[in-house]
Order: sequence, then structure tokens, then C-alpha cells
Amino acid sequence: MQAILGIPIAYLVLVLEIIVLIALLIGWRYGASKKNFDLHHKAVYLVVLIHILTVGLWMIPRALERLSFMLSNPIANWYQIVHDVVGILAIGLGILLVLVFLVKSGMPLKLLKRTRPLMFLTIGVWILAFVLGVYWFLIAWIWI
Repeated sequence: MQAILGIPIAYLVLVLEIIVLIALLIGWRYGASKKNFDLHHKAVYLVVLIHILTVGLWMIPRALERLSFMLSNPIANWYQIVHDVVGILAIGLGILLVLVFLVKSGMPLKLLKRTRPLMFLTIGVWILAFVLGVYWFLIAWIWI
């Protein structure tokens, strides 16, 4: 399952992750910052859907496939290990935020203000995971 229609899955995953980045930026810039929470939520839903596909169907199986190799030489594979750990942290923070807002319906302003630092931390951690993932993509699929 390395290719679909002759296109390596890694390329498709990269395109989908770029769409995730764009959706996050649109949701933040035109949704949350302008208090258009409907647009923000649509962007988040799109991100969650794409991540279920990319992380669940591609990234986790690839990481598990390479786990013993990565751990046998962690210094040489630091970027992949850090990418995986940071990515798991970003997903965990994202799930925590989604659960908080599912439990507290109606978008209370007090909750928005209290969770804002967590939102920035989540997006920052995810961007770090994204950058490390692009680095990993370049090493694994372009430069080798």
C-alpha cells in the first residue's frame, strides 16, 4: 500500500497536511479572530476529518513499522522520534480542546478566554510537528 494510482501515499498525505495547515490558518484568522465561530468550527471539523485519515491510516502504521529501526539508532532518527512525540502531543491537546467544548456548549466567553493559551499551545505544537514531518518527508521521499 505504498502508492495509489502510481502516486506515493506520502505525497498525498503531504498535500492533505498542507490543506490542514491552510484550514487552521483560515479558521484562526477569519473565524476565531473575527468571532466567526461557525467558520472556526468548520475548519476544525475539516482538520479532524483529515487527521483521522492521515494519522490513522498512514502515519501510525508507518511509525509502528519503523519503531524498532528508529529506536535502534535514536540519534540518527531524532527528527522522526521528535515528530512522532510532538504529533501525539498536538493530537492529545486538540482532543482535549474538542472535549472541553463538547461538554460546555454555547461557547461561554469565560471558557474561551481560559482555553485560549491551550489553543495557541496546540497550534504551536502542531506546527512544530508539521515542520518536522515536512523535514522527514524530504529526507525519506525526496533526498533518498
